[in-house]
Amino acid sequence: MRSFRIYLLILPFLLSCISISWARVYIDISSPYMRKIPIAVPYPTVYPDRYEEKMLGRKFALELSQDLAFHGFFSVLDSSSYGGRQDVDFKGLGANYVVKGRFKRFGKKLVAELRLLDTSTGKMVEGRRYVATVKDIREMAHRFCDRIIVAITGDHGVSLSRIYFVGEKGGKKDVYSVEFRGQGLRRETFENGITMSPRVSPDGRYLAFTSYRTGKPLLYYKDLKSNRVFELFKSPGINLASSWDPRNPSRLVVSASRAGNSDLFLVDLRGRVIKRLTYGPSINVSGSWSPDGRRLAFVSNRSGSPQIYILDVKTGVAKRLTFSGSYNTEPQWSPRGDRIVYTGRVAGQFQIFTIGTEGGEPVQLTYFGDNENPSWSPDGRQIVFSSTRLGKKAIFVMFANGRNQRRLFNFKGRAYMPFWGPNKTQ
Repeated sequence: MRSFRIYLLILPFLLSCISISWARVYIDISSPYMRKIPIAVPYPTVYPDRYEEKMLGRKFALELSQDLAFHGFFSVLDSSSYGGRQDVDFKGLGANYVVKGRFKRFGKKLVAELRLLDTSTGKMVEGRRYVATVKDIREMAHRFCDRIIVAITGDHGVSLSRIYFVGEKGGKKDVYSVEFRGQGLRRETFENGITMSPRVSPDGRYLAFTSYRTGKPLLYYKDLKSNRVFELFKSPGINLASSWDPRNPSRLVVSASRAGNSDLFLVDLRGRVIKRLTYGPSINVSGSWSPDGRRLAFVSNRSGSPQIYILDVKTGVAKRLTFSGSYNTEPQWSPRGDRIVYTGRVAGQFQIFTIGTEGGEPVQLTYFGDNENPSWSPDGRQIVFSSTRLGKKAIFVMFANGRNQRRLFNFKGRAYMPFWGPNKTQ
């Protein structure tokens, strides 16, 4: 984590008053009846009590507020309504929870003590002590946001995740990544040519991608820990990463051409074929694992047009899933296991749909411009995708029901093929 040294210590002097429910509470932000949880994030007290330290405290409060709001089930009280002070009646203001903090600065080092309090009982729900550098305020906010999400819902959110995408500048295409809210742009590959199809392993260790560095579309992977790049797989045609195995982060399904048509193969990091998954004269591409690793959604033209199928990996039996539309592709299985998002063509344009894993009527989520490359957030509540609705291709995010579609960030060039990486809790 670069210079960010964080000691995730529950405050020992507060252990006696921690009151945490470990039951998982799924908050369905797609429900039209969902009431957002009111929460207040006042400015932390600071030491020394100087202007610069106060600005650091305000920056932290703003970052944490925006992190919480991004998740879709929090309503953050406007700090101007109570002056950002900690010594007010937050229950009277309608907040269910309040985050109180204290910062102490020693040169470039910052010690932060943070508490999430239940306003109805006054008890602490979560507490953390962080030791970091001043420049890591944003990451500190991301980490405490994740602890708040876990404390309230029993599951992690997305504040420790990154979104990977292909960025095109001057005709050159490389893989870049940003934090979940579109900050912290980082270039991941330096191919200086054509790069496609980024896919990150479930443990966040490996980035697979296709590159034309040799003039041919071969599959590579980058070890995100060491930053070393290795050749992964090659066949005479196009080689694309489809989906990492959720049960084994050192294996993945690839789409590769052998004997003329594209098929799906399960390979390891040495490029060895563990198992061929599809057969026949048709084209079979774009595999996506179910969360339990027992089934695989993929695209095939075996019925005459590209449609989505579900493969039982053990038996090898594939069943057709989509019947609406003549061109359906790019399936991605939800981390919650209940729905599959995909791209379908409607009136000459590509739009985003979801459908139940057992079939049924698909739900159209987008309507304007070309919308492609959908990918689920690690908590299954949001979807990232590319869109041309504002002109050039850009990265957008929406909730799983299609609401609150917004551009994630402004990239100086075209941005597409996004993939939402895992929430790295360690």
